[in-house]
Amino acid sequence: MTPVLRRAVAGLLVAALAACGSDQSEKEGTELAAETAKGIVGLLPIPFLKKGGAPAAAPNAEAMALSAMETNRGPLILASFEAQGITTVLGMIGENGAMRTYATPSSQAMILRGGILAGTRGFGHDMISADVAAVGALIRGRTTGGAAKVLRYLDGLGLERPLPLTCAVRTGAESTYPFAGQSWTGTQVIEHCEGSGAVIDNSYIVGADGAIIASRQWISPQLGYVTIQTIRG
Repeated sequence: MTPVLRRAVAGLLVAALAACGSDQSEKEGTELAAETAKGIVGLLPIPFLKKGGAPAAAPNAEAMALSAMETNRGPLILASFEAQGITTVLGMIGENGAMRTYATPSSQAMILRGGILAGTRGFGHDMISADVAAVGALIRGRTTGGAAKVLRYLDGLGLERPLPLTCAVRTGAESTYPFAGQSWTGTQVIEHCEGSGAVIDNSYIVGADGAIIASRQWISPQLGYVTIQTIRG
């Protein structure tokens, strides 16, 4: 971990704990800071494997972002897939209202509705679609509350199967950290969802304008979590 990002993560922990009073709120604040810290740490280079399983040089996430900004003029995000150990840049290829589609050079795609993951394509075990409007309004509004959402996947027969979830949203401290030559400031927001045996904890950093700056979101049981950092909005 670089010294700058180490200080950023430590700052998130201190800020969250400082905002807590009772033992219960301290516990919740610690959990909140830990989840948000995971998201920031997810932006760090993740080791790749060469053929035969030998460690290869990890990509520098910040260098990837800076390079992408030089060669692309449109909106960009950086995604780190935890389970697969892959970090990649995606550029926006389509926009329809609040829906944006970002794709890699190899045409793998992520669909975001106001910054909330609403689908993936080409990664295998994809999220086909999602109803996230209600919970998204709470997250972008940095508002504590509850809402339902539905994630959809294809089963072994190619049939679409819904995963209904009940979600609770809570907010934490404001945090500031540097990335790709910019300073990012936003409020920590945690989304805890349960349903049909699934337990999902997503974390976000939301700007004053409601834009989701960075997030750690669950895709599917096989793909696990992805950390998404805005490079250019």
